[in-house]
Amino acid sequence: MPYLKHQFGQTFYQLRGSKRSSGLPIICLHGGPGGHSRFMTDLFKLADNRQVVIYDQIGGGRSSPTGKKLWKVQTFVRELELLVKHLGFKQFHLFGASWGTTLALEYYLKGRNRSKVASLVFQSPMFSASDWQRDANQLIAKLPARERKVIRYCHEIDATDSKVYEDAMNLYYARHVCRNKAKLKHRAVVKNSHGNQVYEYMWGASEFSATGTLKNYNKVSQLKKIECTTLLICGEYDEARPNTAKQYAKKISNAAFVEIENASHAILTEKPTQLIKTIRQFVNRIDKTAKQ
Repeated sequence: MPYLKHQFGQTFYQLRGSKRSSGLPIICLHGGPGGHSRFMTDLFKLADNRQVVIYDQIGGGRSSPTGKKLWKVQTFVRELELLVKHLGFKQFHLFGASWGTTLALEYYLKGRNRSKVASLVFQSPMFSASDWQRDANQLIAKLPARERKVIRYCHEIDATDSKVYEDAMNLYYARHVCRNKAKLKHRAVVKNSHGNQVYEYMWGASEFSATGTLKNYNKVSQLKKIECTTLLICGEYDEARPNTAKQYAKKISNAAFVEIENASHAILTEKPTQLIKTIRQFVNRIDKTAKQ
């Protein structure tokens, strides 16, 4: 398996598809922070007419563990820049899921990278921690009374490592993170200890608890700077609530929104065919425009 060696360590990546393909390459960014790309391999179905790249961001998955001083947005942006340079891509589509949308936006906003991005695909976007927390609070309000009480109390006394908190968290995840119980269970057993440390430091104890270094993150005002054609996607039951993503789309000059029915946050796990079809139609249309 290929690794890219750089100043932060080694980045594990996978590439499928031919350089001679008709479509522009697409680079795919996983969620997290501190996540991995093990559950993104279905995206290689897009490699029939383009190169497709997935990778484990530094500090998580099969990439090198890193020290706390590197657990910041700038590290991941620089890593992506180094990967793009290594791959030799002059122009490409950029897809991000969850935290991957944050990273994709940050990469794009760094002026020198903008011309390389033919289009942006934001799946289940996180552009504002306060928006994310507000959406989570609304979803928590629909949980049974016992789980609501457990979550509130555990947050108050800092008991997010307790069994009762884990049980309440699992119910939330089963509704809004991955609605396929078997696949949710499988995702939970994949080992990623050093990546989990990055996640807790930068985000928090759970998906609905923004207490880490990203807790004040907000780049919604920067969405107006996006000039390339953009697609936003959410699941019907997504913790990144569709209504919020629709509002984001309105702030981008050339953006569309698609909602995947009967899906939550892990759309690629739950509804791979629908998600891949949606991405394929979008990037194929952009490719035709790019060639004109």
